[in-house]
Order: sequence, then C-alpha cells, then structure tokens
Amino acid sequence: MSDNSKALGTDPVLTLLAKYCVPAVLAMLVQVLYTVVDSVFIGHFIGKDGLAAITLVFPLVVFSSGFGMLVGIGACSCISLLLGQRRLDEAEKTLGNAFSMIFLFTFVMTVTILFLGTLFVNASTVSEPVRRMALTFLWISILSGILPALMFGLNNIIRVQGNPQIAMGTIIFGFVLNSILNPIFIAVFHWGVAGSALATTVAQAVTVLWVLYFFRSPLSLLKLRWKNLSLDWKICGPVLAIGLAPFLAQSANSLMGIILNVQLERFGAENALSVSGVIYRSAQIIFAVVLGIWQGAQPIIGYNYGARQSGRVLKTWRLAIFIASIWCFVTTTLILAFPLKTVEIYTKMTPEIQAISEFALRASFLGCYMMGMQVCVSLYFQTIGKPKLSIFLSLSRQVIFMIPALLILPMLCPMVNWPELKGVWCAFAVSDTLSFFLVLFFFIRESANLKAGRITAGLGMTPIDGETWPVEEAQP
Repeated sequence: MSDNSKALGTDPVLTLLAKYCVPAVLAMLVQVLYTVVDSVFIGHFIGKDGLAAITLVFPLVVFSSGFGMLVGIGACSCISLLLGQRRLDEAEKTLGNAFSMIFLFTFVMTVTILFLGTLFVNASTVSEPVRRMALTFLWISILSGILPALMFGLNNIIRVQGNPQIAMGTIIFGFVLNSILNPIFIAVFHWGVAGSALATTVAQAVTVLWVLYFFRSPLSLLKLRWKNLSLDWKICGPVLAIGLAPFLAQSANSLMGIILNVQLERFGAENALSVSGVIYRSAQIIFAVVLGIWQGAQPIIGYNYGARQSGRVLKTWRLAIFIASIWCFVTTTLILAFPLKTVEIYTKMTPEIQAISEFALRASFLGCYMMGMQVCVSLYFQTIGKPKLSIFLSLSRQVIFMIPALLILPMLCPMVNWPELKGVWCAFAVSDTLSFFLVLFFFIRESANLKAGRITAGLGMTPIDGETWPVEEAQP
C-alpha cells in the first residue's frame, strides 16, 4: 500500500479540502441518516408515540457511542500527527491500542447504561405503551453498542491514513443496508421499534466485518496486528487525553438531552418529546456536514501542524470555517422559513404537534447560524493535541450555558405571559449565542499565533530530529 499522506504537506490546500471534505461529509451524513431513517419509519409507521419513545432514550444511546468517539477521535488525531512526523510504526501501534480500548470501554458502558437507563425510563411520566417501546429500543441498541463504536471509531482511521473514499464507501454501504432492512422489519414483519433497532444492528455488524478485513488487507497503510493489541499507557494516555474533549462533549450533550426531556415531559408531555425528536435529528444533519467538513480538514491540519507549516494550518482552518458557515446559513434559513414542512418529513402532522412545532423549531434553530465557527474552533485544539482548551470550548455550550438556560428560562416565562415550554425552546438560541462569542475570542488568539509561526508541541507530538519545541497547553 502506497503512502498517500505525504500529499497533505505539499498539494494545494483547496484541492486537499475538496478531496477530503467531500467523502467525509458524505460519510457523516450517511452516519446521521442511520438515526434519521429510524425516526422517519417509526414516525410514519408507528406514529408520534414511537417517535416520542426513541426520543426519550436517545440521549442514552448517544452516550453509549461516546466511548467509541473517546478512543476513535483521539486515535485519529494522534495518528495524523504521527504520520506528519513519518512515524509509521507508532501510528500502527496506536491503531492496535485503539481497537483494544474500544472493546474495554464498551463493555463497561453496556452494563452501566442498561442499569441506569432502565431506571430512568421507568421513572418517567410517559404512558405505558411509550415506556415499553422506549425500553425495547434502549436494550437492543445498547447490547449491540460495540458495533457502532468499532464502525465509526476505526473507519475514521481509514480516512486519516489517506483513504477518504474508502471510509465514505464503508459508511454508505451500511446506510443503504439499514435503509433496506428498516421498512422490511417494521412494515413487513411488524416488529415495531424493535425492528428498527435490529435493522441498524445488522447493518452495522456487516460494516464492522468489512472494516476489520480492510485493516488486515494490503489495501491499508496501517495494519491491525495482534502484537499491537496489548495496551501501552504511553500510547493510550495521549489518545484518551485528546479524545476526552469530544467524549465529554458527547456526554454533556447526553446529560443536556436528559434534562431537556425531563423539562419537556414536565411542560409539554409526549407531543413535545415528539417535536424534540424532529429538532434533534434535523440539527444532527446540519451538524453532520459541519463535522464532515472538519474531518476533511483534520488530517491536513494535523499533518501540517506536525510538520510545523503554520501557514498551511491557518489557511486550511479558515477555509473550513468559511465553508461550514455557508452550509449552516443555507440550511438554517430553510428550516426557519418552513418549520412545519420539516416536521412532516418525520411524522404525520396532528393538531397537537402543529400547535407547538412552529415556535419550537424557529427558536431552537436560530443559533445554528453560528455552528460552523463553534465546531471548527473547538475541534481544532483537539486536532493539534491541546485537549484542555478543546474540552473547555466543547463543554461551554452544553454545560456552562445550555443546562442553566434550560432550568432558568422556563421560570422566567410567566413574567412575560409565555408558557414555560417556550422557555425550553429558547434555551438553544441563548446557549449558541454565548458559546459563539467565546470561541471567537480563541479563534482570534490562535490565528495570531499561527501568523507569527508559533507552533507548540501538544499531546501525541515530539520534536523531530532533536529539535527543541516549546511545549505548552493553551488554557481557557
């Protein structure tokens, strides 16, 4: 297998972004469409109660995937930096350790979430049919949690080693299989939400088998070898430290989702949960493209940061933010203009759903105009091996701003004669706005560093050829 990574340091930046971003965006879109397909078929064949059921437990399902993200994204960042320094043996050892860590963390996650998730669903105030469907979807999804963790975690490593088209094709294949099995299991076999969860499980299992074959085949630059599976803390430490930022962001997002669902149950009952499911999945589509753009930029930035080419790093970063911001502007404007049409994609419009949908979608999506900057700035620091700042920026929206807004704004609504439910929806725009100004400050500061050619060695990096680099962790 030829080494395609060298072009990351020499080819024109715009050409590289087109080469890497398009497959990454398509792969991320398809990844998100896994859950969108589930929601569409459940919403139309089972109804709004089915949509409410999967929305209730979805934060827990998302949390389960966070462990694959913890290892997978951390490994991707380390591997891209190691490739930039031409250290292929260490990159291969990182791949093997990542595989073992995914298995270890997923086992712990499965036991924990099944216990706590069952208690959460049984304590909720939803109707008994919704509760039964929620528990069914939760158990099937969590028991098969090793599959998405391996699929998405290892598939990202295929991309950063210089094979973005193969990474894209892998995810697209799984999505097509899931889309075929979903209507068969739900509409033909009448297995309900269990059929939807099983369709996803089968599709992911087939995809994982292909990914494992790839890393053992001549197609891959990095090989998955038995000798590299034994855990080495010198490798695991940087991987986990870098992956901690997206993992905590995912965990915070799940915590925020649980608090959101509790508030929706309190002020809007199951109809609000159904609308929240529409909002979450629509926002996922916007976020998926932004994340895909960043994943396309990540190997370029990681490689050139490791090679100390600060000008190429800054140019790539700015272009990624610009492209992501254009996408956010177009899609957010369409949703704000046609909120009811967005809801009808997922479920049948009823008077109860229509009564809350228009305000809910417009208030929730107003802050999505700023998502491109938020994502590309917070994940930049993860990519260059500076996890503390990345963690702080990633958590700012969900924990520092969003959770307090969810708890406080509903209490303020009676002062302006609004129902409390409107305060829940407005929490999104408030947290997005505050988070935007925070990341803007760090973008300006880091841009000045790159313009001056200041490259510092982060986690997963060591000086090349005996050079002495300044080593510092950017602090919030």
